[in-house]
Amino acid sequence: MNRFSSAVLIGIVLCTSGNDRSFAAENGDANENVASTATPEEAAIQAAAYKARLAARAAADEGYFLGRRGDFPAARKKFSQAIELDPRFSPAYRLRADACLKMSDWAGAIADFNTLIRLDPNYAEIFNERGFARRQLGDLQGAREDFDHCITLGADLPLAYGNRAEVELMLGDNNAAAADVAQAQLLATTMPDSPPGRSTPSARENQTHHKTPRTGTSNNAKGIAR
Repeated sequence: MNRFSSAVLIGIVLCTSGNDRSFAAENGDANENVASTATPEEAAIQAAAYKARLAARAAADEGYFLGRRGDFPAARKKFSQAIELDPRFSPAYRLRADACLKMSDWAGAIADFNTLIRLDPNYAEIFNERGFARRQLGDLQGAREDFDHCITLGADLPLAYGNRAEVELMLGDNNAAAADVAQAQLLATTMPDSPPGRSTPSARENQTHHKTPRTGTSNNAKGIAR
């Protein structure tokens, strides 16, 4: 699938953790109160941060549309630009990681997943994504650890169980793989459909779309097609 799926931008794209809270996203009304009490220096810093976040979002939106056209190298450059403008804008790391995955740049994707995990160590789905990239590099133990961590965090992602089963088969742990396949199928049948999200990184949605897992298949989390 030679484009970004719109599902990629449901939730990931603006990972709404505490690390992604910005003046642009949340402080519209608060800015007036802050301005009345902040020193001129503090107000200037806040204004600069606000502008940086807006510029980062604009660059990420441009990258998204480049990705939709299949120009993943150009998309990755735009996501990198967004990160330079606002290093704490976590959706840009997520989108850049997706672009790296599309280009089979597993190490680049892992680097961005590492950053996302530092920003939010409880973001279960990122461990699932990093596990996929690690598996592609042949790091089966590291991949299994990431899938373990994703599941331990309680995300109940059927895909995480399916991915772990695939690695367990490769490691020769057939009994564990069979149990994970059964659990993945059970979760997939009980998971409600996710509502559609908006189409650009400026849409602050916190939903995640999951594909039905199949053992032996690659990672389709959040609409990433392999």
